[in-house]
Amino acid sequence: MIPQKNKRIAVIGAGISGIAAANVLKKQGYEAIIFEKSTEIGGVWAVAYPEVRLQNISSQYHLSDFPWTFTPDLHPTQLQIRQYLKAAVDHFQIDVRLGYEVLALEELEAGWQVQFQNQAGCYEDTFDYVLVATGQYIQKYHPTFPGEMNFTGKVVTEREIKSLDIFNHKRVAVVGFGKSALDTAVLAAQHGQQVHHVFRQPRWLIPQRILGLHYTRILFSRINSMMVPSWAYPTAAERFLHRRLNFIVSSFWKLVEFVLRLQIQWIGFGRNHAAVARLKIVQPTHSLVSDLRSAIAVAPNDYYRFVAEGRIQPHHAEVFGFSQDTLKLEQGEKIQCDVVVLSLGSQAPVFPFLPETYRHLLEAHKDGVQLYRHLIHPSIPKLGFVGFNTGFLHVPAVEIGTLWLCAALEGELELPSLEQMKQDIEQVRQWKNEHIQFEPSRGSGVNVRYQQYIDILLRDLEVSPYRKMPNIVAEVFDRYQCSDYKDVLEEYDYNRTSQIKLLHPIAVPT
Repeated sequence: MIPQKNKRIAVIGAGISGIAAANVLKKQGYEAIIFEKSTEIGGVWAVAYPEVRLQNISSQYHLSDFPWTFTPDLHPTQLQIRQYLKAAVDHFQIDVRLGYEVLALEELEAGWQVQFQNQAGCYEDTFDYVLVATGQYIQKYHPTFPGEMNFTGKVVTEREIKSLDIFNHKRVAVVGFGKSALDTAVLAAQHGQQVHHVFRQPRWLIPQRILGLHYTRILFSRINSMMVPSWAYPTAAERFLHRRLNFIVSSFWKLVEFVLRLQIQWIGFGRNHAAVARLKIVQPTHSLVSDLRSAIAVAPNDYYRFVAEGRIQPHHAEVFGFSQDTLKLEQGEKIQCDVVVLSLGSQAPVFPFLPETYRHLLEAHKDGVQLYRHLIHPSIPKLGFVGFNTGFLHVPAVEIGTLWLCAALEGELELPSLEQMKQDIEQVRQWKNEHIQFEPSRGSGVNVRYQQYIDILLRDLEVSPYRKMPNIVAEVFDRYQCSDYKDVLEEYDYNRTSQIKLLHPIAVPT
């Protein structure tokens, strides 16, 4: 790819998605400038609660061509991730403008006029293209409940927790069943007097070890990732497996469910009836496959043990309201507490800087924005999205997605008709609605379908998706990680120097 060197691209957001995208843009010859309204890089990692850790392991969360500059924990901490991102920005000399808030985008014939502000005032600049990397977890959800103003304790979200001292010797109630809620419940149990965990529905959690193997050994190998039901399959073999041999797929997931239930029940083995009853409350009754979504969480090491021991008291109920020192649940149950943590996830992303007509296209659905290839909206020109293809192998998806956007921008990848792209979007949306439990990021989530998704993008670019070949054993059984994709840009550029034909997306909606 030989882009016009004078093309300028604005990237909105300096989380790992924005940084990864800007790195690809710079390597492809563009002038990329990141606008970040915060004074720190890191996105959600800059505002996360204390002691939060990455659910993935370190080898599955870094720029593909820039390994960790130090030895992090297996599951890196918030501080380690922020240290790594700063090192990446410095190493690649990425232009990041901290404290620059984008206020508005005005569409021009040749691009966008970006209006932004910093401490010095308000300014404008023009760009040929804009990439939105604001993330899908930035809009925290903090509903109000009856009587909340009369509550004498503290009501916070997990992002408002700056020190775990808030839990010291306190009676704590944590509301929610996502990663943040589970982490918070465990942290509160380690510091507080008593913890109550309140949730509308228990969810499937991924244990860090399944039959003694780290979960990434299972979920990140091609032989198992191809078993995940998806809205799209990149190969005829996968389509045949899921459409003609679906009994094999369903049997596989029933076996996984059995193993996960068995591991939870084993924690209650030899304990009293009350412990077994508490563990039963936190076990879901619906299928595991329907919970394979962006919000699926890795179980904190101590969560089930703390439930069995009674250090965390589970309540399968909805919050009704508050009184002076009490959290009221449906059917009249009351919990006396000093601190209530509302960890109810994020709302669907919003785009206040875009023109109103475009905002309506992107914000119309309560489960978030659904995009063509999870990268563009066909009715909005000169605008792309990175990080809205969140999955278990997120950084390579962002990098390859950015390369895909570059190919489309340069006219090397010819997009389908407007009608076809809209049809693909609706087909994917309908599949997600029917097969994935609701969450505000359902539209933009790739989640555990990361392998199918990345494979499709690579096939669009005519780059081999089989990154471990010619070692077929490794290709099938080893877990995939970021470094497997470090040569994708070079391979694409090499292929394009020897070809003049236009690329076309394969006929698979995603």
